[in-house]
Amino acid sequence: MDSSDCSALGLKEQKVVFEAQHYHSLLANRSAGMSSCQSQFQQHCFRKNAGPETLPPPKFLALLRDYELRHARCTNDLKLTEMALAGDVQDGCKYLVWKEMDGMGNQLLSLVCAFLYSLLTNRTMLISRESKIERYLCNPFPYSSWLLPDDFPEQKLRSSALRVHTYLRSTLDIVKSKFAGNNTIPPSNMSSFIADAPKWLHALIVCCDERRDHQFFCPTSQKLFSGTNWFFYLSHEYTLPGLYFIPDFRDKLNDWFPHRDGFMHTSRYLLNPHNYLWKQISDFYQQHLDAVPRQIGIQVRSWRGDYKPSISRQVSRCAVEQKLLPKTLAEAGNSMQGNMQNERPRHVEVSVLVASLRGEYRDELAREYATHTNVGDLSVDVVAASTELWQRTGDAQHDEKAIIDIWLLSFMHDLVTTPFSTFGSTASGMAGIVPLLFNHYGEDKVNEPACARTNAGGPCFIVYPRDQPCDLDPPSCSIGDPDKKVPEVRFCAFNPGLGIVTA
Repeated sequence: MDSSDCSALGLKEQKVVFEAQHYHSLLANRSAGMSSCQSQFQQHCFRKNAGPETLPPPKFLALLRDYELRHARCTNDLKLTEMALAGDVQDGCKYLVWKEMDGMGNQLLSLVCAFLYSLLTNRTMLISRESKIERYLCNPFPYSSWLLPDDFPEQKLRSSALRVHTYLRSTLDIVKSKFAGNNTIPPSNMSSFIADAPKWLHALIVCCDERRDHQFFCPTSQKLFSGTNWFFYLSHEYTLPGLYFIPDFRDKLNDWFPHRDGFMHTSRYLLNPHNYLWKQISDFYQQHLDAVPRQIGIQVRSWRGDYKPSISRQVSRCAVEQKLLPKTLAEAGNSMQGNMQNERPRHVEVSVLVASLRGEYRDELAREYATHTNVGDLSVDVVAASTELWQRTGDAQHDEKAIIDIWLLSFMHDLVTTPFSTFGSTASGMAGIVPLLFNHYGEDKVNEPACARTNAGGPCFIVYPRDQPCDLDPPSCSIGDPDKKVPEVRFCAFNPGLGIVTA
């Protein structure tokens, strides 16, 4: 396909994609002899949020090109396993090792955060072969692999590496002993502390670890970590909001992403599915969504694997209250629109993509519009790409369907997602949409709005640092009320956690 023309895909939607929309260099991929990853260049043919303000920021693109060269220099023809076992690195190279955790939404947002952290700290990111994420996503780096070597003892090194909180606690003891009870390191002594940092460190930032590693988000902690050669990163959280609490990182992030849309740009660069998955995504879109004037995505999380009629009612109320769908009339109509059989009727005016483990949510909404007339007599088609019933993370077919759903949701004009769900928030973040969120999810509170617009376009940092002292910093660096720490970060509306509010 010509990089500037979408007609080769056979889409009815007429769209031209300009070179400035691409995150990857087609020339670099070809010169490196890489097989084409179609989603890297064709994704823009499907995106709705594609105005000038969504173009990749020039500074971010320049950063990516520099990183790709550094990644190659720090990986190709090097004995990485031997170096890691010794804790050594080549000059100008330090590493971050990423491993997956929990469901696909958590894995994808964690990978994005790990890569952004690598950019902020001039590290080379390598991913664990145990994660299997390379089965589904293209290697984004044109000159070298993002995988650890086959013989890399990732689990052994991770488990033996010093935990962040243990290292910081011991450092605090040394500082107090050396500097007469003072808890801060004098600037003249900082370089020696950095030089003495452990060769291996392990950060574990998860919901159920009592926030022990949350001093990760303190300025002096990050200065000390710069001396570590091999940094092991394990998290299922969206840690990007916390990185804004570190002044140096905040300055860089605001420089790279003036609209505070770092997740959108990084995910579009990093999370491109392989061609076999991309074909399923583009085929489904062409069959069910292509050229439909209004495309709505509704993500319905089934936490216990059960179907709840109250949630079906909430889905319908939300769509009507927010004018995503027309109100249906009480009496049943005689003509079926065909969408009960998942067959697309002619001249569809609104398509609704329902992403849920339970097919009943799609079926009930489809039945409502197939058996009733609606205000305006619009043709409404309700479709689903998958209905898995149960979450089976680690099952290849299940994980593939999750990626397909997330990408399809990211192509919609508007989104409704479920609170707490990283699946839906990853899709909205990739789309660059500030989504609607279900309000009092599943509680059937008919006197309150069924859903409302949140304030953050991407995921939320659910178990975030709060009342968190930064033991090695002045008191002003501590993270008390994170909602008031920096203007870029606020509590997510209708969703737990911290989000990045768009500029």
